[in-house]
Amino acid sequence: MSTKLALALALVALPCSAQDTRRVTEPHIPPSCTVLPARLAAPNGALAEADERNPDTARIQGAIDQCRAGQAVELQPSGGKNIFLAGPLTLKAGVTLLVDGGAALFASRNPRDYDLTPGSCGVVNERGHGCKTFLTADHATGGGIMGDGAIDGRGGAKLLGQNVTWWDLAKTAKIMDQSQSVPRLIAIRQSDGFTMYRITLRNSPNFHVGVDQTNGFTAWGVKIQTPKTARNTDGIDPSSSTNVTIAYCEIATGDDNVAIKTGATGPSTHMTIAHNHFYSGHGMSIGSGTAGGVSAIRVQDLTLDGTDYGIRIKSDRSRGGVVEDVSYENVCMKDVPNPILLTPMYTTFSGNRLPVYRNILLKNVHSATPGWVTLLGLDADHKLGVTLDDVTVQGLRPDEMRVENADPHGAVQNAPASCRFTAFPALPTAPAAAVTLPPEDKTLYVAASGTGDYYSIQRAIDVTPAEGAVISIAPGTYRETLKITKPNIHLRGPYSDPSKTVIVFDNSAGSTGSTFRSATVEVSGDNFFAENLTFSNDFNRTHPQLPTGSQALAINVTGDRAVFRNVRFLGNQDTVYAARKRQYFVDCYIEGNVDFIFGDARAVFENCEIHSNRKAGGYITAQGKSDAKQDNGYVFNHCRLTAEPGVDHVWLGRPWRPYATVIFLNTEMGPFIEPEGWREWHPGETKYMETVFYAEYNSSGPGAYPGDREAHTKHLSAAEAAQYETRRYLAGTDGWDPAAVK
Repeated sequence: MSTKLALALALVALPCSAQDTRRVTEPHIPPSCTVLPARLAAPNGALAEADERNPDTARIQGAIDQCRAGQAVELQPSGGKNIFLAGPLTLKAGVTLLVDGGAALFASRNPRDYDLTPGSCGVVNERGHGCKTFLTADHATGGGIMGDGAIDGRGGAKLLGQNVTWWDLAKTAKIMDQSQSVPRLIAIRQSDGFTMYRITLRNSPNFHVGVDQTNGFTAWGVKIQTPKTARNTDGIDPSSSTNVTIAYCEIATGDDNVAIKTGATGPSTHMTIAHNHFYSGHGMSIGSGTAGGVSAIRVQDLTLDGTDYGIRIKSDRSRGGVVEDVSYENVCMKDVPNPILLTPMYTTFSGNRLPVYRNILLKNVHSATPGWVTLLGLDADHKLGVTLDDVTVQGLRPDEMRVENADPHGAVQNAPASCRFTAFPALPTAPAAAVTLPPEDKTLYVAASGTGDYYSIQRAIDVTPAEGAVISIAPGTYRETLKITKPNIHLRGPYSDPSKTVIVFDNSAGSTGSTFRSATVEVSGDNFFAENLTFSNDFNRTHPQLPTGSQALAINVTGDRAVFRNVRFLGNQDTVYAARKRQYFVDCYIEGNVDFIFGDARAVFENCEIHSNRKAGGYITAQGKSDAKQDNGYVFNHCRLTAEPGVDHVWLGRPWRPYATVIFLNTEMGPFIEPEGWREWHPGETKYMETVFYAEYNSSGPGAYPGDREAHTKHLSAAEAAQYETRRYLAGTDGWDPAAVK
């Protein structure tokens, strides 16, 4: 054993108020049963390519298997060699893996080393979970991982035989809302009395430490350092375990710094998280699985510096349970956008496993910088029970405080905080592998499954900066309304099939008091962009379509320079309210039956399918130009007019206002279109047809009746039609080219 590791260690006991029922003191390092000298070197953190194919797995595993309980297998630097390379290793009851200062254990970059079934690791698919863990302690009672050296998962190094890293696979899975099959660094299962001490963990492809169904786990002085952009790289996650202490640890990672979880395998209870420092990551979390119950948790003397969240309890109806008797005391944070988030609506999943949070205490909790505070109960029968004792967020604004179905005792105050923070420590004795850091992705990811940054699209919109952002929305159905007032908001679905990502609600003119307040999506911010999405209003799914009160908008657009590419708009009456300013719809599908494209915008619909549904005698457009001096109107170019079987007597439009302007260019029209094409707003009452501008050029299909059109219809020449070409028509005074918007 090295001299450094042979030194006697002082026993430091945690305060008696700790909720781990054990009396936990600073661990000690056991004597070594064998010392393995390093055979490899990694100049600048990289092994030679030949060395990558000659792991030390068998040598290390053999030493572990032969070691007696109460002793350690010691990995030691030797001369200029200080690196050990291995594939998956299995730890043994009573045996400690000891990595000396100056040495590092590197995880293999070969996915085949981790396959559970042939080819199952190193891929992205619907299933995931195709890899073995790097270090597994299963029924390894009294085992441990210790030392001043490092264990490095090399998540940012290219895989052998693939031009991607483990972290690249995780990013792809996030975008596509699938699962990455990548190895976790350390899994501890049913290993009572397991100890991690002083070890440095780096660059895990996935979770760093998972602790499951274990009575007695200690992490003391552990350092975890992984880039904040590395997805799903939780620090330490105790699950369905009891008597857990995490103390004096420094954790910087790309997901939850610590996350307490539970499920069908039992509760998580009696845990102490004390005297820790968190840096990048998602903060101190409970959840999202809480079905087995979480209780008797004490978090104390914690600093969070630059985490995305501070104190967070998260669950939903599909995996919820009771979380109670949880306290957070003496917590300081800064540069944390969400200092406090207690939510039972982490996803929109349904179920009967209700998340109930009660007897939650926050005492002496302070944020030195502004951020959101969210305190949510499930409903009026399952309110959040929380006590707030000296809780402050400096610069807290009223619009950043959300409290619903909660009975808080006390309040969060806007007050200055006096906190002291320390930088992440230098780790000179823990060699690091060379990795490529994932670039910072400013895209906000929404996923109904909870795998994104947000489960609610509106929540993501709310937190975007004033200058706007790109929001990627994973497949799923999002039953919510959106109000987009900020400029430069881009909403994108990751798949070319827009039916995979649906934003839907069921408001109507009758339920909201106004047609214009019934929209599922309301866009007033300029430079809005949507792609690969479905916007729907399904009011008529549960209500009959009546002459009054059934107007139900899928979208209401009043912002300038709005672009919709490959978007489906579903509704019946008044589906798309293209209300004002310039709008561009390309490769879209718009469905309805009465005035389902209406308003007074200057809009182009290019290469779109316009589909009439359910109702005979419908109207496609109801353009609303009210003054001859306005330059607004609708242009349909290279579109297709289709209908459900049996639908007939459909009109191209009727004028909502006297100077309605609609032009159809190069459009294929089905047989259901009325030969006259256009109809008065209220025949016998209004005379708008005398002042409208309804025009066609090169219409085709069985619904094109150039000789039978209403007498006021204009038949354009090629030269006249050219003025309605997209870029020319929408250029405005700023020269806008909507086709260039991506």
